[in-house]
Amino acid sequence: MTVRIRHAARVLAVGAALCTLSAGARADDDVFEGKLRPCLSDGTAIGGVNACGKRWKLESGEVDLDRDGDIEVEIKGLVLDDATTGEFNGTADGVTQVVVSLVCGGTGKAMVVAESERFALTRDGTASFETKLRMPAACIAPVVLVREVWENKVGGWLAVTGF
Repeated sequence: MTVRIRHAARVLAVGAALCTLSAGARADDDVFEGKLRPCLSDGTAIGGVNACGKRWKLESGEVDLDRDGDIEVEIKGLVLDDATTGEFNGTADGVTQVVVSLVCGGTGKAMVVAESERFALTRDGTASFETKLRMPAACIAPVVLVREVWENKVGGWLAVTGF
């Protein structure tokens, strides 16, 4: 009987050690890695944030968000895709800065819970930055929005994680 108890104690100790190691390893794991999709100007508000006023296109965009709030954003070719904008079609049309907002809550009560500082967006729609968001204790159905800064105000979303 004593041998069984010692064996069970060793198994439990090894299991506890493995759980502790894996929990520590998960602390820096991604909340998610996702592709960005452009705003199609269809009026879709997300987490209380209005959609863009004009249609946008995106060559490529990715977001990598860690549990500790570290976020990396890569954007290429986020530009207007609307012929009514004339000479500004195919450019970022005066949007020279963006912020990223984290939306939590899923359906019904989704809201912005964290937002970055401002980052440069080039005329050809390129931005690349790393920053840290203040993460909530829990986040159901996380979504990251790339939002325009227009006339020095944070405005609607131009790109969103999803498919």
